[in-house]
Amino acid sequence: MNINDVKIIGVGKDEHSDHLSGMIEGKILPWVADSSDNSFPVWEIFGATQRSTYFLNRAGELLYETNITSIDPENPTDYETFINLILNFRSSDGPSVLRVPEDFSLIQVAINEANEGDLILISPGVYFENISLLDKNLTIASLIYTGFDSDLIGETILDGEGDGSVITIDGGQDQSTLLVGLTIQNGSSNEAGGDILIENSNPVISRNTIRNNHSGDCGGKGAGIAILENSYPHIFSNTIHSNTVSGICDCECYFGGGIYVDESSWPIIGGSIILSNKLYDNHSDIGYQLYRDHNDIDTTNRVPIYAHYNFFENCPPDFPTDVYPVNGWDLGNCQAYLSFHDENIEITPRIVLPSYPNPFNSSTTIKITSKKVGTFNIKIYNLLGENVDSYSKIKLKKGVNQFNWKPDQQVSRIYFFQIELNNAIYKQKVLFIK
Repeated sequence: MNINDVKIIGVGKDEHSDHLSGMIEGKILPWVADSSDNSFPVWEIFGATQRSTYFLNRAGELLYETNITSIDPENPTDYETFINLILNFRSSDGPSVLRVPEDFSLIQVAINEANEGDLILISPGVYFENISLLDKNLTIASLIYTGFDSDLIGETILDGEGDGSVITIDGGQDQSTLLVGLTIQNGSSNEAGGDILIENSNPVISRNTIRNNHSGDCGGKGAGIAILENSYPHIFSNTIHSNTVSGICDCECYFGGGIYVDESSWPIIGGSIILSNKLYDNHSDIGYQLYRDHNDIDTTNRVPIYAHYNFFENCPPDFPTDVYPVNGWDLGNCQAYLSFHDENIEITPRIVLPSYPNPFNSSTTIKITSKKVGTFNIKIYNLLGENVDSYSKIKLKKGVNQFNWKPDQQVSRIYFFQIELNNAIYKQKVLFIK
């Protein structure tokens, strides 16, 4: 949303009515004292009283009036009702507001129906989808967009179920495309962008949690975010953790667990304390958190990507383990977690990666990386919800653990893994084809 979208003008009381000229297309509004307080001028034409609220269009015509005395801004229901009222008026003459699931059950269906510049507003819930923004500039946001509750990031979840990139932005989008306030997880790509794939586009990715995604087959890059093909996105205020690039080949060919940038792209990542990203517990061969590709043997004179004020487990982060190459990034004013007093930041002790291969015809493997020893359980269900296989108290060691499943007399169909680990449950969908 920007100033060109706004058609609602909130007018507060102000005793200095001489300075209120030109508020709408050069018109002077008629202000006089109201009946309840003669010391404050208000709109004479509307007979305003204390806390009267008016909704006008751009021509200054009254659309709706109400009184906000009974509204409690600390009450979620009151807040949401008033925000929705504002959004409804915003969308009646300009970009529309499409609500999921109130108007559309699926985010992708809302995208398909949306017009350029529309806002897709997602209510709290878990949405099992892999979405593409097609060729549209849109805002896709949780209710954090309305400003009420930052906890809505953790309650509005887009889950890719290990079935490709969760979000693809490759239609030439510009910086009017916003992705705001979501938890995006469990994506898996054989090549790049397990969670968010950005190609030839310049969106703004802001205030999201990007976690537990995977990229890689025989080589791979950018499990969290992959930025490719002359893209110039802005990456602000995200938490990017527990993403892994790995695969079946014995090679040093897995890059950028958190963020991967190809040699033609130029993002801005962070830039101030308010815009700082938090990157931790991402894994790959090199460039765990940040990887920038290049063809130059010597990168000494290369202009670095601007990435100030971001948080890493250590500051400065390790080169080339955490960040690669050493001259590829301008990490000024970086911060270490020890100096970041946020009780919500915790280095994840265990990561469950999507099964591979998927689909499969003989066996599939789940990898679990762990910083602690312990045990885990796995149950496997068919589409009818029947438990067809179970494994209990599997030993968990520090480092990389592998669980291999070979279906025993099972038919070709979709199955669901339920992995019980550290008082948490992880679910994955696999397709067995004989």
